[in-house]
Amino acid sequence: MAKTAILILSSPDDPHVHDVVSELRSMNCEPVLLDTDDIPLGTTLTLGLAAGRPAWRSEILLQRAGLRLDPGEIRSVWWRRPGKYFGLPDDLSVQEREFARWEIRQVMRGLWATLDCYWLSYPERIRQADVKIEQLQRAASLGFDVPATLVTNDPDAVRSFYAEHRGNIVFKALTDPFLGMTSMAEKYPEESPHHAEPHELPTTRITEAEMAHMESVRLVPSLFQEYVPKRLELRVTIIGDELFAAEIHSQERAGTSVDWRNWADGGLEITYRKATLPADVAERCMTLVRGYGLNFSAIDLILTPDGRYVFLENNPNGQFIWVEKLVPELRMTAALASCLARGANC
Repeated sequence: MAKTAILILSSPDDPHVHDVVSELRSMNCEPVLLDTDDIPLGTTLTLGLAAGRPAWRSEILLQRAGLRLDPGEIRSVWWRRPGKYFGLPDDLSVQEREFARWEIRQVMRGLWATLDCYWLSYPERIRQADVKIEQLQRAASLGFDVPATLVTNDPDAVRSFYAEHRGNIVFKALTDPFLGMTSMAEKYPEESPHHAEPHELPTTRITEAEMAHMESVRLVPSLFQEYVPKRLELRVTIIGDELFAAEIHSQERAGTSVDWRNWADGGLEITYRKATLPADVAERCMTLVRGYGLNFSAIDLILTPDGRYVFLENNPNGQFIWVEKLVPELRMTAALASCLARGANC
């Protein structure tokens, strides 16, 4: 059977999807977009295993698009940003909703596991690579400079760490910077305050004011790091076998000096440029991503005033379109579309 289908898993309003789909169409490829929030009522799934047969026969019917997809024809899958199966009736109880979600999740994991195709990237590998505590250990083992880091729910340990680094430490959320609102919306959409304005918690310098409330750490183990001085920051995106690096001149504005993702205070107004990494740093980045079995990832680094490249984190399903808009010579959309069209890395 010829494998020609390209499947994209995300919501239709994702700007990354819009640009990649346009690029694929320019290459005479027509991808199939599956919005998993249409599951189950807007998408019909059927899997059958005949007695004595080693392979499943399956079918996906996307009712909104009127498309019928044989998973055996899938050449490539882009695991962009799938939803969390919100397409359930509103009148289900919390228990019924939870049971349905777990059943759907198990079916979908089973379906993905049966596919013999190219992935950008396979979801289980994305999940493994998204564990920040393990990332730091792995990066250090590869020779990256890594900030001194403490994860604890012991206030006294934080006080000692703060004193050791002369008050130059930061706090970072390990999961949801929107303080649980994202998780709440995913798990209990019917109970989420849709009108509420989300509050984002960026990387935060810890001062004596925060230290006065450090007893609250007992409730949740939290991550603290030494504050690393910056000449600039780098976003390193790996797509297939290609590496794209961008300089982020975060020190140009006070509002972005600690966390350049401070979009409300100039995060998109600072200077972004194409960067060239030293060969050994680029090789470490590629080795880190390959070690997870990923075909896509975005790594955040700091370049210090004394010329050190310091690893911050790996984003196995990170954003890249905004970087390309600001640095058009980094043709990441074309690279990603080419991998999907080819069903292999560049």
